Amino acid sequence: IRNVDRSAGAMLSGALAKRWGHKGLKDDTIHVTLRGTAGQSFGAFLARGITFDLVGDGNDYVGKGLSGGRIIVRPPENARIVAENSIIVGNTVL
Repeated sequence: IRNVDRSAGAMLSGALAKRWGHKGLKDDTIHVTLRGTAGQSFGAFLARGITFDLVGDGNDYVGKGLSGGRIIVRPPENARIVAENSIIVGNTVL
C-alpha cells in the first residue's frame, strides 16, 4: 500500500455493509495484511469483522471513524527501530 491509497477501509466496509448490513461479520472474518506506508484515512470507518494488519507506517488518522474493525500497525521485521520508542503512525490515529 502507498500513501496515496486512501480510505481503503471505507471502500471494503461499504461493500461489506451492502451485503451483511450494520451487524457486520464476526471479528477477524476478513484479515488483510498490507506492507508499506498507508495514507490518511487508511482504515476509515473499518467495519466489524475486518482486520487490517499494516507492516510499515501510516499517516494521520489511519483509523478515523473506526466502526468495529481492527487496525494493527507494526514495523517491518528487519526495521532498525524499537517500535515502542518510535512513531510509526501520524499525529492522530482515531
